[in-house]
Amino acid sequence: MSTQLSKLCADHLRVSFNALTGEKLKASHAVQLVAAFFGYKSHAALLADHKYPIDLLEEAYIFIPNVELIEVRRKNLSLLPVNLPTSIDIAKELASFLANEQHTSADIWLHESFETYCLETLLVNCQDLIDDQLSGVMAETNAGFWNQPWYEIESIENKVDELVITASAKHEGEPLDDKPFSGDTIDFQVHISFPRIAGRRGFYDFDLEAVGSVNDDWVDPALKYSAQQSVDTGSPLAIELGITNEELEELDYEVYENASNDGLIYDYVIQFSQHNDPELLAKISGLDEYNAIRVSVNAFDEPPSPFDTL
Repeated sequence: MSTQLSKLCADHLRVSFNALTGEKLKASHAVQLVAAFFGYKSHAALLADHKYPIDLLEEAYIFIPNVELIEVRRKNLSLLPVNLPTSIDIAKELASFLANEQHTSADIWLHESFETYCLETLLVNCQDLIDDQLSGVMAETNAGFWNQPWYEIESIENKVDELVITASAKHEGEPLDDKPFSGDTIDFQVHISFPRIAGRRGFYDFDLEAVGSVNDDWVDPALKYSAQQSVDTGSPLAIELGITNEELEELDYEVYENASNDGLIYDYVIQFSQHNDPELLAKISGLDEYNAIRVSVNAFDEPPSPFDTL
């Protein structure tokens, strides 16, 4: 069926081009443009996709023609007709054919740039859902969030089984006078995944997840540092290494004194075993090539008791 559907699309493209211009479009050119429309770099790749064949397009909820890939392919094909319609017009013609001939009932998202579509349409339409998922973080502020955030697309990953979009934004609210100020801006990310069903661009309905935190740039840096210290005072060594107490307990290491002849300790050298988790060691900034690092003479002091200030 994949062969049949791609051929039907290619034949329709050739017929419509002939009707529009009176000229002929080569079959070899038409099938490559159709493959790009479905998200493939070549017609051979389209035919080789047995996991997500395009004949399953009739089961898709969403179909996103790859206009950008059509543009790439037409630049690489030689001897194309000079009056060939634009890439977006080719995509519109093929999308209309699929819908009119009932090869798909999917919602077709057609735009020259998918990234632009995400920024201008998809994320805007999903804002109520995003706000609902961020409602807990919003409650930590003293602001009302009524404005549309300005998004930035961090990545669009075309994975084997899904298309994944990651976007980030600041949600700037308006402070409410009836609550003490506790922040009016949220930093957040949105992850949207499209499970693949037909070809490279036919999907089930998408899943969306929004995660964020209150932007605390308004807080005095000295207060933030002090607050961080109050959390981490259980282990001065962990603070110096930049890791948590739990991560420190997972590490195997030896401690060596760097002292004068009369016993005055200048600092300590921590030598970590090569058998430690490399990802955990990578969190420690300043390790030398032998997995060693110097720490201050106070690194092994007892943490202050909360009763010391009473």
